[in-house]
Amino acid sequence: MNANTQRALFALVFAPALLLAASTWAQQPGEPPADKPAKATAVPAAGAVRVYSLEELLRLANSNAAVIEEHKARIRRAEWRQYRANRAWGPRLESTTLLAPVPANADPTRFDENIDEILLLNIGPYVRQTLRVVVPVYTFGRISTAQELAELGVDVALLQAEQARLDHFFQLKQAYYGRQLSQAFAVLLREGDELVKENLARMEEARDFGEADFETADLRRLQIFNADLDTRILDNNRLGDLTAAAINYLAGIEGEARVITLDEGAPIAEIEALERYIALALIHRPEVVQLERAVQARELQQRLERRNFYPNIFVAADFGFGWSTEDVALQPVCRRVEPGGPCINAEDLFARPYANPFRTLTFGIALGMNWQFDVFGLYGQLQEVNAQRDETIAQRERALGAIRLEVTRQHREALDARRRIEIQGRRLDAARRWRNQFGATLKVGTGANISDAIDPLRAYYEARALYLEAHHNYLVARAALARAVGLQALEDAPAPAP
Repeated sequence: MNANTQRALFALVFAPALLLAASTWAQQPGEPPADKPAKATAVPAAGAVRVYSLEELLRLANSNAAVIEEHKARIRRAEWRQYRANRAWGPRLESTTLLAPVPANADPTRFDENIDEILLLNIGPYVRQTLRVVVPVYTFGRISTAQELAELGVDVALLQAEQARLDHFFQLKQAYYGRQLSQAFAVLLREGDELVKENLARMEEARDFGEADFETADLRRLQIFNADLDTRILDNNRLGDLTAAAINYLAGIEGEARVITLDEGAPIAEIEALERYIALALIHRPEVVQLERAVQARELQQRLERRNFYPNIFVAADFGFGWSTEDVALQPVCRRVEPGGPCINAEDLFARPYANPFRTLTFGIALGMNWQFDVFGLYGQLQEVNAQRDETIAQRERALGAIRLEVTRQHREALDARRRIEIQGRRLDAARRWRNQFGATLKVGTGANISDAIDPLRAYYEARALYLEAHHNYLVARAALARAVGLQALEDAPAPAP
């Protein structure tokens, strides 16, 4: 909720409401409004509504929020990538299984007979199983570079989770402080509503009995103020419901979410020098560390592309076997009386072939080298990675400047918000004195005009509302500055070095 929205909200809610409270107080001598409002979070009956502290809601959000669980899953995914990279030196197994039909009595030299066997469905199954084991021996730094990239991936996932956590907590703080403001508004509006309705009823009763000592215009003004007050109460109820719903969503809770009362009397925390917060941001801001990791990743990719000009050396072992229910046909044996002579009596002599293709067993081991000869393509990829590295470095410098600017802006807003508490405090003190002075001299019931009572009490209640707004805006500004620095709260900043 930004400052412009807050100012519009106060103008919408309080301006008519304070006029109403002022006019009704003027009709009741001896009953001036209290200097301090009642507690904004009145404790209900036991067990009816639970009141949460900010620390409790942050703890619940850290364990229940869906956005936190999302980044926990991303961290696990990055860790499993690292697991794979760290085990890249292990053996890689490739297994292939083939099942095919083969003809019975297959003859490697007579293709036509094999076709006839197949057409007659005189076939059987043939199984071929192969297994290859490949172990990298030397990759010229590819695997070690991939391991470093995987480690960077885990770091980036952790940083992204921390950034998401800080953003989520900041949204929860905004909703929490908005809920506090809504509860404080409710006290002022309820006080004015009770006074207006009580005095309006008394004025209408006096008019009905002919005992009115006021102008009709004053009655009409009070009736209009009463309607406006009902509208502002409705608007504030909507603000309270929306902030409560936001707390339920961000913290993962159910039921009505009421929070601890806004403590106006608490000491106002100091804001340190701008240079201190810029130095903290450059150390703790997750985005800053992510930018450094991004440059490191580009440099590792650059190294990896250079390694692609070199081969991969590996050891491979192959094992295979084949088996079938069928067998090959017998082959005729040629008998010769003398070398080079004709075959005699070849019709009645057959034998199995020396090598049976349906009965095989193979094994081999070798040292291999895989080399990709694509000079122009590899050179182009290397230059592309070099350009990406230069781009990332430039983005880092630009982002660091943007972070410094953001810290400067949030620091100034926090300083201004703190000064506004002092300014609005002086305004409230002056308005309280004016109200008290007016309340001591006003004689109601002796012909005094209700219009004379509006200005001092209107000034008091407006000052009261702006003082609450100033406290709320300062709390939000400190939370925004803490997020810009990269901390959950400014109080978590380490002590400066002596």
